[in-house]
Amino acid sequence: MIELSAIHLTGADASTFIQGQITADINALNFIEQTAENTGLGALCTHQGRVVVVMWIIRHAEDDIVLLMPSDMAEQIKAHLAKFVFISKVKIELREALADELATLPEELLIPWITQATTEKFVPHMLSLDKLNGIHFKKGCYTGQEVVARMEYLGAPKRRLAKITASNAKELAYGAEILNDEDKSAGTIIYFEEDNALAVIQLSAKESALKLNEPITIEHIWE
Repeated sequence: MIELSAIHLTGADASTFIQGQITADINALNFIEQTAENTGLGALCTHQGRVVVVMWIIRHAEDDIVLLMPSDMAEQIKAHLAKFVFISKVKIELREALADELATLPEELLIPWITQATTEKFVPHMLSLDKLNGIHFKKGCYTGQEVVARMEYLGAPKRRLAKITASNAKELAYGAEILNDEDKSAGTIIYFEEDNALAVIQLSAKESALKLNEPITIEHIWE
């Protein structure tokens, strides 16, 4: 399991503050499988619509919100959010993730965690966040919103999130390149546990014999 940290937002403006930063609607969290109420996915993007980090959101109340994310991204994200506080009544605290917070995560391998190896390499649709209910298209503005909306309404993603199984688990690594049967790049490993992984796969290569050095098998694609 990846090491996760928590950014804890408290204060009267906590919900309003984070609403203007992420792809999810903080007031309408809705993950694709049954999890705890008021939990779900969201992403923080650049102005170019590239995903900086994917977070698991736990909304206890309007003034009490927890964002779980890979620990190697947490300091960077806290510093980024702090730049936008201005006069908002919100406190940003970085701490260890608590056991009861981790217990709200889905049991299946479903969250495309973004680490330093993959930050700013994908737009949300490539991570299938639209299929995982991690994007709300009617919530209003947030950083990168125009790019994300353009992909939804005018584009067609050529890469999507896939769950794969590796024949050699030792080859799995964050950011590892997946090759097609012509030894050309066909995808990238995002996250893995044992011999199972989440990867961004080129849809044009989904019928190919894919591999790292040894073969991998696509179990599911969110498209």
